Amino acid sequence: MTDTQETTTPEARAEAAARDLADRGRAVTARAVREAAGVRMAVAAVAARAWREAQADETEVEVPEVPADVRGRLDAIWADAYRAAVATITPERDRLAVEVEELRGEVDALTATVEDVETERDEHAARLEEADQARTTAVSERGEAVARAERAEDRAAAVEAERDRLAEQVGALIARIPEPEA
Repeated sequence: MTDTQETTTPEARAEAAARDLADRGRAVTARAVREAAGVRMAVAAVAARAWREAQADETEVEVPEVPADVRGRLDAIWADAYRAAVATITPERDRLAVEVEELRGEVDALTATVEDVETERDEHAARLEEADQARTTAVSERGEAVARAERAEDRAAAVEAERDRLAEQVGALIARIPEPEA
């Protein structure tokens, strides 16, 4: 609630709400008054009923048509006011139209820049992906080469061990051969 609503009576708030509703062209009903004034339904119903009765008591005053000479003056005043408004607004509208075109040009330039940057980013990402794949391939090939080298070393050690064993056997066999008698 506002400060004025806190200091006035519920009846005064309901009456003010009824006037406000009527001024805005809305139906003055108990529910509308209650919602607008924030009062109990009983207070709103009394205010709405009083408003409707007061409106029924007023006699309608018939408003005549606007006389032709007044209508002519009113049309001339309206035309002058419209021309003055157009004359006032046109320079600002034209300035804003130029500014909009400049901004559209900036937007187009920035859009092109963004597209270039995105293309460059995509190219860098592709090169990075290629480099990553090359690194992965190199690491894999290096691992395979290390494994082959280890297997070759193992085979070389086995061959050397076999050679040493065979050399010992040959040496033992040679030692068994009797010396020729002379």
